[in-house]
Amino acid sequence: MPHIWIEYSGNLTLDTRALMHTVQHAAVGDGSLFPLAGARTRALRVDDCLIVDGHPDNAFVHVVLRIGHGRSDAQKAALGERVFQALTAALAPHMAVRPLGISMQIDEADAVLNYKVNNYRDYLAARAADAAAALAAPPRTVVGAALNTRQSLEALNGAMDAPPYKAPPNAPVLYIKPANTYAQDGDVITLPADVAEVEVGACLGVVFSRRASRVNEADALNYVAGYRVVADLSVPHASYFRPALKQKCRDGFCPVGRDLAPAAAVADPDALDIEVHVDGVLAQRASTADLVRPVARLIADVTQFMSFEAGDMLLVGAPYDPPRLGAGQRYDIRIHQVGTLGNRLAASTD
Repeated sequence: MPHIWIEYSGNLTLDTRALMHTVQHAAVGDGSLFPLAGARTRALRVDDCLIVDGHPDNAFVHVVLRIGHGRSDAQKAALGERVFQALTAALAPHMAVRPLGISMQIDEADAVLNYKVNNYRDYLAARAADAAAALAAPPRTVVGAALNTRQSLEALNGAMDAPPYKAPPNAPVLYIKPANTYAQDGDVITLPADVAEVEVGACLGVVFSRRASRVNEADALNYVAGYRVVADLSVPHASYFRPALKQKCRDGFCPVGRDLAPAAAVADPDALDIEVHVDGVLAQRASTADLVRPVARLIADVTQFMSFEAGDMLLVGAPYDPPRLGAGQRYDIRIHQVGTLGNRLAASTD
């Protein structure tokens, strides 16, 4: 009895009925050589084989055609070429968007012909090049998490139980830092004319290496390219019940450190010491160990409803009670294992 078997990796969403039809139609041909129209068929998802050629994103599809004896080598080669061409054409949309290996085997009693093609090297090289370009450019998106330290929540003293929310947040409280806020280490940050002082939130910035959408907490750190020091500058405000766009989105209010600390160089992003010096004097000492949602959990929670691309950045949260500075003062932030960031503030000349 001839057989058509399809095996595929569990990290691939595949319409096996349509693929089986494609393979069977190509194998049958005109019916004169290989009567596979009545072949037994089976499609098997292999969930315990998620890592192919050393990378968890790699997927595979393997097809086995088992035929009867008595065919010539030329007949078997014609069958293999016909079916493999149809197979690769059917899977081309998958190969265009992800690393995928396709293989096919023709059996009699033993394997006699094997066909293989994959784009693993090309795909990973292209993704690495795209990621490098994205990391070198300003981020497309910067999202910050507010109230993500235990001290920040404790300081509210039950205020979250009052209207309008009547309970502490059970999801991340987020804000944005649009492109007009971006600045670099060493830049002079000009305060708007209506702003006398700003709070300097010393943040760990999580930089993504690739698209992250609906990420599991256990896999979250695999999407991280590295970490940067970020100063979340904000006009002091008391209300957490409305998005603080006017207070957080002024020009230059998101200076970012020049250095990217590779993820592999940061042993534990949830145990990093943070120091802020103002005019050379230590003004604050904190740690990412105080986060309500640790880094991996925050990534998982936020990516359940929004996606990040390579180069995008997620600020994990500023320590409670950040120092306040006015024009003429300078801050310097240091995050252990990540780097430093320093800027001087200047008064508006308008």
